[in-house]
Amino acid sequence: MRTVPELSRFLSLDQPLVDRAVRVLATIGHVTFPGGAIELTELGWRSVRDGVCYLTTVQDRRKMYFDAYRSRPLSRRYYDPGVVTLLPLEDVNAAAGDRGASFRMLHSTYGFRKEALAELAGNPDRVHYNLPARIEYPESLGEELVYLPMYVVRAMDAGGRLTYLAYTQAADSVDPDLTELLRDTPEIVAPLDAEFRATDPDRQANRIERWLDRHNMTHCRAVRTAHGTWRVVLPEAAFVPAGTVGLNKVGSYVVLDQDLLYVSCDVRSVRERALLERVDAYVAARKTTAALDVRAHIARVAAQLGLSSVGPRQLQRMAAAAGMPGLAGELATIADEENP
Repeated sequence: MRTVPELSRFLSLDQPLVDRAVRVLATIGHVTFPGGAIELTELGWRSVRDGVCYLTTVQDRRKMYFDAYRSRPLSRRYYDPGVVTLLPLEDVNAAAGDRGASFRMLHSTYGFRKEALAELAGNPDRVHYNLPARIEYPESLGEELVYLPMYVVRAMDAGGRLTYLAYTQAADSVDPDLTELLRDTPEIVAPLDAEFRATDPDRQANRIERWLDRHNMTHCRAVRTAHGTWRVVLPEAAFVPAGTVGLNKVGSYVVLDQDLLYVSCDVRSVRERALLERVDAYVAARKTTAALDVRAHIARVAAQLGLSSVGPRQLQRMAAAAGMPGLAGELATIADEENP
């Protein structure tokens, strides 16, 4: 079958419809039909072979993000400007001030490796790094240095060795790609290690004491755990509405310059209120979130608060008792989907 009439008879379709489809394929470079005989072009053959509709674009300009040390590509999660902030040098300090945080800048003496684009083009996971399959022979038209705000957390691995974990705006969990970058790049690890060795334990304790004083909790004593972190147990009176510490701090960390203070409370009712508040904020901000995601969020936050036994059904009853009918209704739907 090489002509429009032959295809129309075989497919039992109107001839004008088939003719229009063939012309569309010719427009995107998949077929030619000189003298009426339809033939696949090389691009058409590749599309059939790979099951992908390849298109030829004369020019496709886009920004691509690579790290400034080894020119490794960043994943697609960093390309949403509504979520991730990538800043030019002149905006770094101003942005840090707006967040009330003092970011320390990491510097690189390396330039961009031009071959990094060709390496990415040959990567089978190139789409994961925001390079669509339709783009061939990518070339750099210029490079600009931008900065990514990132929290680096010192931690101990299972073997008791010091390690670093990277957190960014792109996700609420550890970023495995940037964590690997930290660990594999001496130019990053060296200043982090030097900063860690220069940390004054007395200064850490003083910062924590000042934070407790601001919240009228100087009678509470922070202790250092076997893993090197600081932990304090606060009474019910410390938390809103009676106190000044937000419920979002229960079972979480307070950032004090370079230090982290883990805040806990032994009163179950406080932790239950914190769980309700966080789940309510999560559901309200994500109206279209799937029930599976909400259940996973409940399980994760409940575990953080020492309430692992609390599931959607029990949380629904807690929300109803706390005068939160909207959240109770959402949780009832989720619980019904879990146990129809």
